[in-house]
Amino acid sequence: METRPRWATPRNPARETIAHEVVNIMGLLGWAAMPWQREILETAFEIDPATGLLWYSEIVIIVPRQSGKTSIVLPWGVHRMIMWPERQYLLYIAQKREKALEKLQEEQHHRIAASPFGQLLQRNRTGNTLNLTNGGEHMKFLNGSKWSIDAPTENAGHGGTLGLTVGDEIFAQKDDRLEAALMPATTAVDDAQSLWISTAGESKTKSPFMWKKAEAGRARVDLLRADPSLLNAQRMRTMYVEYSAPDGADPDDPLTWWGCMPALGYTTNQTKIAAFREAMQGGFLRPFLNWWSDDVEKTWKIPKERWEHERVVDPGSEVARDEVVYVIDVAPESAWASIAVAGIRTDAKMHLEVLADAPGTDWILDGDDGLDVPGIVDLVAEAPGPVYLEHRAAGFLLPKLLEAGIDARVMTAANIAVAGPGLLDAVLNHDVVHLGQDELTEALKSASTKATDAGWKWIRGKSMRPVSALVAVTYARQMLAELLPDLAYDPIAAFRAANGTTKEAG
Repeated sequence: METRPRWATPRNPARETIAHEVVNIMGLLGWAAMPWQREILETAFEIDPATGLLWYSEIVIIVPRQSGKTSIVLPWGVHRMIMWPERQYLLYIAQKREKALEKLQEEQHHRIAASPFGQLLQRNRTGNTLNLTNGGEHMKFLNGSKWSIDAPTENAGHGGTLGLTVGDEIFAQKDDRLEAALMPATTAVDDAQSLWISTAGESKTKSPFMWKKAEAGRARVDLLRADPSLLNAQRMRTMYVEYSAPDGADPDDPLTWWGCMPALGYTTNQTKIAAFREAMQGGFLRPFLNWWSDDVEKTWKIPKERWEHERVVDPGSEVARDEVVYVIDVAPESAWASIAVAGIRTDAKMHLEVLADAPGTDWILDGDDGLDVPGIVDLVAEAPGPVYLEHRAAGFLLPKLLEAGIDARVMTAANIAVAGPGLLDAVLNHDVVHLGQDELTEALKSASTKATDAGWKWIRGKSMRPVSALVAVTYARQMLAELLPDLAYDPIAAFRAANGTTKEAG
């Protein structure tokens, strides 16, 4: 079965291409170009007949995991470094700067240094071809070209010109600030290219930057299908390619996999994909089928109409008492993390809120201005309270939390077992109030569950998107409910006080 992209900017046969140069570099790096890679390169490296420069200035590629992104990005970058008459500058950006550095050390430099192109790398004063000066890690070529990395922030790329920018797995970007930061540096180079290559985003609201690229790319390809002559329009300088499974396809059918995974049969096989599907369940749909969670219908464990009931949602809800409980939850592989709080309102109902929800875990202690999220240290300083976590998911944070003076506590198996059913019961009986935050609603509508002896629990790794926000809120409600008896809290008395009533003498 032939794997074809659902959307792809078509090749313009009227324009020459220098894709063969990149394919040859790929071979010298030890890779054979797969058909999907060759097709993309043929189009991406078309030459403008009027100027002799590259036609496309922006290339957006959405491709499933395990497809060979590295083996197309690396030759693309080396080609830019060595095939231009003037020295060139490349900036590689991943989800986090630490990830970009890992890629630079473990994949990019390692592969280049071991290939014939290793002879073209310039050695520094210590004789190394990889400069690891903190904050300035890079490779430099003998012709003066420079391969650098940066963090995905509004300060990326400042202070120079860029011939090629690569945004790898940028689905976590929340806005256009990164692109806006890079634009001035690329406009100074006549045939600069920006390459955005990633799997689909978590959701259209959680990954607005990636969704904006996908939405515009799909529309542009549909327009070109209707009128191929527009390929020659000067404004058509963005190339878009998306490999994804059709809406409604059976995620368990191998034919679905063969239809959307372009590396299947080349660098991966059906047995491996089947193992991923079995292990990941709902978590398989985004990275391997490139489905956005918004488009996947799922039965809500907590009924939608109950979760969105006017007596349960209050955007102006606030905590009225001093007693609060925090929970930190972390998604598998530390891909995402959340901090939630539970407290008591004036009407005696429990207030539930997500205070922070962002990729990675580096921000949990002290926050991150770039991600616009607070850290637990500041949150607890402002409103003291114990911080709970599940050992299996976030236990690695315990030493750091204790060292920071946080009253960190590990939840018991009994706490965890009843937390899910406890939240459901509280929602059905209008005993809790939340703000209507997107983080919670998105997680709830895509969350998977697992039956337990005590009822059921949320499953992090098998849900369509990270559900750490939902898990954190669920646990926060449970731990506050268990803590209140120790505080001699009487919910009936609190309710009467809030409503100006007292118990009549018998």
